[in-house]
Amino acid sequence: MMPTARFGPAAGVVGGILYVVGGANRGGLNTVEAYDPATDTWTTKASMPTKRANLAAGVINGVLYAVGGSNNNDVALNTVEAYDPTTDTWTTKASMPTARYDLTAGVIKGILYAVGGYNGGYLDTVEAYNPATDSWTTKAPMPTRRDLLAAGVVSGRLYVVGGSNGHILNTIEADSPATNAWNPCVATPCMSPMPTARGYLAAGIIGRRLYAVGGVDDNFDNSAAVAFNPR
Repeated sequence: MMPTARFGPAAGVVGGILYVVGGANRGGLNTVEAYDPATDTWTTKASMPTKRANLAAGVINGVLYAVGGSNNNDVALNTVEAYDPTTDTWTTKASMPTARYDLTAGVIKGILYAVGGYNGGYLDTVEAYNPATDSWTTKAPMPTRRDLLAAGVVSGRLYVVGGSNGHILNTIEADSPATNAWNPCVATPCMSPMPTARGYLAAGIIGRRLYAVGGVDDNFDNSAAVAFNPR
């Protein structure tokens, strides 16, 4: 059992250890806890500098980057902080251009892509962070504005699934950083939507298959997992 109960955290895996950062429990948290599946144990780590929930995270070269989120007043943040497990320390990085929460993120070839979210309106914003230069670049917007979405990377493409734009979605869209363009088949559509529309979901990759897990529909009824094989 995780030591600190919370909702809206972010997580990343470094060296076979799962790091869970931030979230909320009667207020925003900066708590960082690490799970070692080899020993089935949790360890408390150095606190994140900024208390926040509904953030996103990505791992690049053994460093976990925590981006965006919201504070205790539900104000969207553009905060970026990096955690190095080898030294158990945090470093503040260049701020994300667009403050937002309920976003998602994915890493492709050492670049972190922050996608969608909310900051008073639903966003289609895509911004890319390069840790080598500590800088951000704006990319082609996502076709569908949404928050509460999830993402996974397969074969160098970022697949974005579900979320909400006032209504829960089953939309799937794919971004190719190599061409800075989103899947042109989406409008046809030639990429099948998820069988179940849902937001507040999670996603993970096993092999070349993306698993969309949990979430809720417009009635806040829970949903089961579904898998699809990206093209």
